[in-house]
Amino acid sequence: MHNNRYMVSIRNELRPTMNYPKRLIEVALPIKRISAHARREKSIRDIHISTLHTWWSSRPLAACRAVVCASLWPDSGDPSCPSRFLEDATKAMQRFWNPLGKIDLDYDNPFEIREALLDFIAEFANWDRSTDPRYLQTARALT
Repeated sequence: MHNNRYMVSIRNELRPTMNYPKRLIEVALPIKRISAHARREKSIRDIHISTLHTWWSSRPLAACRAVVCASLWPDSGDPSCPSRFLEDATKAMQRFWNPLGKIDLDYDNPFEIREALLDFIAEFANWDRSTDPRYLQTARALT
């Protein structure tokens, strides 16, 4: 019998298993807010390349941005969340939300970091924010 921390490979070598943290998309997603942005984005007839031709099958970029971010970022409330991501997410959320007046967050609480990340994802889904340098820099730092 093998220790639970190890698994047997095809060649009968022992290799340590890894505990992968859940991703944000597995825990929560602000679907109502993302959907509102996706509906608004669909009705925009601006100078964006996607409005040159109306496709039969729409692909809302708002929903895509949100799903990609939530799929890539670990859940900060998961015990298996890498400490480096938690530290980076805490710093990124402080840099992002504090200038906007959201200073009541407890940055020592990983569950509040999760809520801050989900709020960021919902706001980043907004068409007007898709090219905002602050949002892009924060998303890149977290990814």
